[in-house]
Amino acid sequence: MLQEIYPEVIALLLQDFPEGLVMTLLIFSLVKIRYEAKPILSIASLMALTNLLVRQLPIAFGVHTVILIFAFAIYTRLFTGAQLSKIFLSLLLTMAILVAAETLYSNPLLNLTGLTYEECFGNPILRAAFALPGELIILLLALGINYYNAKKRGH
Repeated sequence: MLQEIYPEVIALLLQDFPEGLVMTLLIFSLVKIRYEAKPILSIASLMALTNLLVRQLPIAFGVHTVILIFAFAIYTRLFTGAQLSKIFLSLLLTMAILVAAETLYSNPLLNLTGLTYEECFGNPILRAAFALPGELIILLLALGINYYNAKKRGH
């Protein structure tokens, strides 16, 4: 049983939480919610746990994404009180940016390393490593938008 849990814990720590964190930052930036550690870390943690649980469900891959989008929106609404329509719009934009980024860098990275998609997806450490460029793009975008919002507010 420990052998089944171990890869999932690695995925939770190395991919799910960092990805939830940067996505939360971008959503906050797009909705113009001020960065505060408690709601950001709470949402990122809940999303990591939700991702872990949803990954265990015997459902099609696309359904996982829909469940995660709704969970992200609900958690963000609960912790911030922001308008749900703005949260959904920001979430969909964030997902589109992440998918676009992964589409651009995945094949060149796979070709460079000589690995297959199945090898990367099956190994939580490789999966986390291959997610890093997309997470970095999301993080830089979130910080840039937040900086712009702060300058506009006069802070």
